[in-house]
Amino acid sequence: MVIQRSKVPITVLVFGLILAIGNDGIRLASDRAFNAALAKDEVGRTDEPSGVYRQFARAFSLQQQPDFKAAVAAYAIIDAEPHSRMHLDIKYNLANLYFREAMRLRDEKSDDLAMPLLELAKQNYVDVLRVDSDHWDAKYNLELALILSPELDPADPMEERNPEHSPRALTVMPSREPLP
Repeated sequence: MVIQRSKVPITVLVFGLILAIGNDGIRLASDRAFNAALAKDEVGRTDEPSGVYRQFARAFSLQQQPDFKAAVAAYAIIDAEPHSRMHLDIKYNLANLYFREAMRLRDEKSDDLAMPLLELAKQNYVDVLRVDSDHWDAKYNLELALILSPELDPADPMEERNPEHSPRALTVMPSREPLP
């Protein structure tokens, strides 16, 4: 049988489409298996996910579980482009993770362990807001973190030498009234 010259490009095109559909089918089956494992909280039993989005999904799933260290480690291995949307989401989720762990430690009366985590949370919220100043969730959570651990202003050396000339002196100094 002789193939006509005009049918060769069509045959190659059909063969290429069949290969592409097969490849997409294999990827779809892999993604479905990974999503099923995530839904059943069997993330540790799945193979190491490939791709940034699968790594992010795995890290987020670990964040929902009480294993703080595993979630932080999972976010740390994600190789996202700096200042990309994925990078901002990683920073924001890490900040939330640190914030929740700090609150848990504060409830257990471990303020000495909670404060460094609270500082990490604040730093990550600030990093997100430097890139996306309209990120309202980061603004709100940063405000909560600042209420719990306010930033201290560096002391003015002139205030320490002459406290009566400090702008705060009028509010702190007792008022002088003449004696009767």
